[in-house]
Amino acid sequence: MAIQWLRCGHHVYVVSTWWGSRAACSMLYHLLLQDIANKQHTADVSPGQPHLLLYDFEFDEDVEQAVNDLSRTAKENLLYIIADETIPGFGSKSSFHDLCNKLLTKVPDLHLWAANCYHEDAPDGWQVEYLTRPLRSPPTVVREVEQDDEITKLRRVHPYSKRGVSDHTDGPPVTRLCHGGQGHSGDLPVDCVTCGRELASLLHSLRVTSTENVRTTSTTLTHTSGGARPPCVQWRDVLLLYWRVLSDSSHMMTALREAGIPVLVMKDDDIDDVATARSDVVWVAEGDRVRGLERKIVVYLGRVDNVDARLQVISRCTSQLVIYETQDES
Repeated sequence: MAIQWLRCGHHVYVVSTWWGSRAACSMLYHLLLQDIANKQHTADVSPGQPHLLLYDFEFDEDVEQAVNDLSRTAKENLLYIIADETIPGFGSKSSFHDLCNKLLTKVPDLHLWAANCYHEDAPDGWQVEYLTRPLRSPPTVVREVEQDDEITKLRRVHPYSKRGVSDHTDGPPVTRLCHGGQGHSGDLPVDCVTCGRELASLLHSLRVTSTENVRTTSTTLTHTSGGARPPCVQWRDVLLLYWRVLSDSSHMMTALREAGIPVLVMKDDDIDDVATARSDVVWVAEGDRVRGLERKIVVYLGRVDNVDARLQVISRCTSQLVIYETQDES
């Protein structure tokens, strides 16, 4: 929708409403810039420009600031806004509701499209569409995600519906690595040198594209068929995700670097780089910080029984999922 607005000559405002939407909105903003740069436009209609605006609606003053900023940019009572991964309100009167309703009183011809995964978050009276078909992740990953408590118990997220088309493959089997036992140290995989070495070996093997491995590894990762040699999996295709801040000097990070894996822990200044996959490195990030992004290979370093772990972390995976388990879990 944003591309359509831009091609009609309108300015489009990509609004990030909290820190959990930064990555998704950054990715969307850069995709819009890329579309403008790559497309041929007619001489009589100059394309509009996308604008990225960052707020944190956990603070009331940011909501008021957003209302003022956006209403001032409206031209002839027209305003075009995209808001992805909007801040959740869980059905109660939320800060995002305030933005929508206040803007509507100030800008009569408001065009605002927003998205998140919680089905009770739309403001009253606004048109809602529920998109529940799994289109990107293979069935092996979908089966993991649909076990999340947000879907099965809390019911704040609609369950998946049928895909509606046949699956070319079930996808690569989920790889489960166990932390614990002889040679392992520390309470968690991230504190263990042995886990780091095992993970490094696995990641190196997934990048192999020799003829004997085409059918077992690379073909499934790129969803191709037959014997054609697919492109090599790159480091930028990998995300290591956790559910808390991970130290850059942890034993796992050290072991990965010693094995030649270019691994970096994401900081706030890195969001654009992570969102666009600009650098060919393996990014390590807190799961909540990468909502909306997707990678071929996702390694989850935490406990899958955490609320939101499957929904917000495992769902980032479009092909090969790797899950760590501690010995008492397995």
